[in-house]
Amino acid sequence: MLKAVIFDMDGVIINSEPQHYQAYVMVCQEYGIEFPYEEYKGFIGGTHQKVCEYVSYELKVPLSPEVIREKIRENIAYLIKTEGYEEIKGIKSLIQDLHRNHYKLAVASSSPQKEIQAVVDFLGIQDCFEKLISGESVTHPKPSPEIFEKAMKELGVTKDECVIIEDSSNGVNAGCSAGVPVLGFYNPDSGNQDLSRAVMVVEGFEEVDAEFIMKVYQRAHKLP
Repeated sequence: MLKAVIFDMDGVIINSEPQHYQAYVMVCQEYGIEFPYEEYKGFIGGTHQKVCEYVSYELKVPLSPEVIREKIRENIAYLIKTEGYEEIKGIKSLIQDLHRNHYKLAVASSSPQKEIQAVVDFLGIQDCFEKLISGESVTHPKPSPEIFEKAMKELGVTKDECVIIEDSSNGVNAGCSAGVPVLGFYNPDSGNQDLSRAVMVVEGFEEVDAEFIMKVYQRAHKLP
């Protein structure tokens, strides 16, 4: 029986990738270095640490990955303060509908804990989620299933009682490795992501509700 839904955050709840990319561009521009979006897209669904290492070691920005990471935090904070968060259309209604139907909900995101909390507070959906799980709390990032396994453990559910919603190939692969059906979300700002292992793929959430999520679950488990 479906009891829980686990959400990725960046690219699923908020359209954060354009802001994150801009934060890196701001750092690179200080040193006259270009960071094409086509290159950045390959990191979507992973950790900021990997991007910072690339910017430092491959793009030759003369700063350590640790210093770059701190600058990225500052830039993202500035962009959020001036622009706010861009909510993915329809996602708030879906979350609220699932909550009304008594499903357990969690966020399992590679983002820092403070950022996850800030997003759910900004959107006014903090009461809908039982758990907010950050990649900071696990050893291995997606595509490792560790973050989803941790979310399930904290929600008190099994892999046969969940659906995961993801927009990246790393996230979909992590969900599949955890043995959980994944609903893929095609977000054009998330780059060219391979969502082929997802049970279904949607291009928006305007028509997605709790009943739709149940159909995803039933299809995955070959239920009528």
